[in-house]
Amino acid sequence: MTEGAGSGRSLGRIEGALFRLFTKTATVGELEMLGEQFVLLTLKGESLRGVVWAPGQKVQLQFGGWVQRTFTPLAWDSVGGTMQLLAYLHGDAPATRWARSLQADQTCTIFGPRGSVDLSALERPALLFGDETSLGLAHALRFTPNGEREVDVVLEVTSKQAVVPVLARMGLSHAHVVERRADDAHLSDVEELTARLLGARSIKSCALTGKASSIQRLNKRLRALGFSGGQVRKRAYWAPGKVGLD
Repeated sequence: MTEGAGSGRSLGRIEGALFRLFTKTATVGELEMLGEQFVLLTLKGESLRGVVWAPGQKVQLQFGGWVQRTFTPLAWDSVGGTMQLLAYLHGDAPATRWARSLQADQTCTIFGPRGSVDLSALERPALLFGDETSLGLAHALRFTPNGEREVDVVLEVTSKQAVVPVLARMGLSHAHVVERRADDAHLSDVEELTARLLGARSIKSCALTGKASSIQRLNKRLRALGFSGGQVRKRAYWAPGKVGLD
């Protein structure tokens, strides 16, 4: 029996076998603190070689039993057997505790990659909206057939001061950053900025990621501006008080 940490039960023999069959094992190769709230980490391992990865796909990292959290790889080298992730340190969440405790050569268990946001399918010019949890997705754009060309990135963030150096390190200095305000008052600024970009760039498709309520509001604005459901891809990464989102 395998103990299901955080789940309140043990994994049965069949469940444990399936768990081992569909997961990959890697070790921490490099750790780089980007300010006080972000950790750029490189995982390495033989099980990461030969993997067919599409930019925008997700992986789940296992923290014991069925406790897991989702990340979007920044990059995946299937020849060298490495993958890069960006961990956002905030609050006392399981992923934050895990990232703060990481050390070089520590073992990680990975499930995936699996489908999430198909960046290659975004018709250009395009717009990508998100927040701190969307930085990996924005970085992965460069591995699509058209790279980052003709994609405007708009981010709502808690601290612009904390995020701007991270964007520079990741080569995303072109992103438009809007700092959060109380009662989501900043979303009016996001809507106005988005409307300007849509008009100036003749945007054909949008990918909305990050906070669920922000996605809902911006999607409503896009529909009012004439965008059809097929032109907008939505993927909520989190919502206050909820777990288990993508």
